[in-house]
Amino acid sequence: MATQSTLERIALELEGRTPRRAEPGSFEEEAAVSLILRAADSGLEFLAIRRAESERDPWSGHMALPGGRRDPADQSLWATAIRETQEEVGLDLASAGRLLGELNVVQPTSRQIPSIAITPFVVTVSRDSTPIVGPEVERAIWVPLDALFERKYRSSLRLEQAPDREFAAIDYEGYVIWGLTLSILGQLVEVL
Repeated sequence: MATQSTLERIALELEGRTPRRAEPGSFEEEAAVSLILRAADSGLEFLAIRRAESERDPWSGHMALPGGRRDPADQSLWATAIRETQEEVGLDLASAGRLLGELNVVQPTSRQIPSIAITPFVVTVSRDSTPIVGPEVERAIWVPLDALFERKYRSSLRLEQAPDREFAAIDYEGYVIWGLTLSILGQLVEVL
């Protein structure tokens, strides 16, 4: 995968589409996440985090993308993505990132998760960008984008709360990505 041409293709595809927004009244809160891409020797990588364990976090311990809830002081959801990324992984997207575009809003379907509309932003950073995890994050890893396409990483997951359901997942070196995060990554796959 030619990294620079792939990044330009993503930017062109996202520039030419209007992302789907959440229906007014279908959520109580808004949030934003950053799907951060960087070039590596083996191709493009995306940044994934493992959220720290916390009773207050419905995604506690899950793999995710950096991001979080919109603060009343945030002028936009992009401002939310910038602030949350800085807090969680120490990357300053305002000065060191390039916004490629926005994906469709995702919303949890589980009643156990707050009613929230999550806007994903696709951003690229330099090859030498190194995350520094904040208190809400246990770990940050760069995952090859190819892991989304290769069969060997495909997996499934069963939860204690829903033992009769099987959820699609990506298992990269023991880091299991599923749910809303996998849905967001799936949108990037569709763009490609």
